[in-house]
Parts: sequence; structure tokens; C-alpha cells
Amino acid sequence: MTLDSNILIAYLEGERRVIDILTGWKREGRVLLISAISVAEVLALPALDFETLAKIRLFLRGFVSVPFDEELAVTAGALARRYRLKLADAAIAATALTRQVPLVTRDEHFQRVREIVVVAI
Repeated sequence: MTLDSNILIAYLEGERRVIDILTGWKREGRVLLISAISVAEVLALPALDFETLAKIRLFLRGFVSVPFDEELAVTAGALARRYRLKLADAAIAATALTRQVPLVTRDEHFQRVREIVVVAI
């Protein structure tokens, strides 16, 4: 599964439901992917002090980070055009699409992207 940035942020903000679901998936041995774009989005949160930033970077290492390469850029561009997505959202959707895994998100606008399976939590 590919995790959207909002799922990572919900976990970091201590949302019990998201923590329980992700913890359960990790216990089951599921591979949880994150886009390099999500890494940037999470690390761009305002007011991160040095200690918090270090903890977040350690947390993010617990996932498989998918680099944003040319293949993803081409796919993201096509999705952004077709569905009028912001580039970051298109990049995250492209990660799920190219890796052929569901996208776990809270953003309803991903439901209209027919090429991916969306898991809402």
C-alpha cells in the first residue's frame, strides 16, 4: 500500500485509529510505501524543532520510500492533467499506480482517479 501524506501526519499527530491500523498492517508484514513527495511534505510542516525533526525522520525510515524519478514524473503529469490534481497529489497517486498497490488516504478527490484503488481511513 502507498500511504498519503495525510495518513503519515495523522499518525504523527497521535490519531489512535490511524496508529492502530498502521501498527496492525506492519505486524501483518505488509509493505507500506511512501512517496518521496510525502517525505518532503511531512518534513515541511511548520514549527518542527530539531528534536521533533529527528524523530520524524526516524519514523519515516520505517517505510519504503519511493524516489520521484522520471517514470513517476511522466505518470504524475498525466494524472494531474486528467484529474486536475495538484502535483504533489498526482505524484503520490502515481506512486500507487506504478507500484500497483492501493492508496491509503483521507482525501476524497482521489476517488475519481480510476486507475488506482483507494482505501479511506
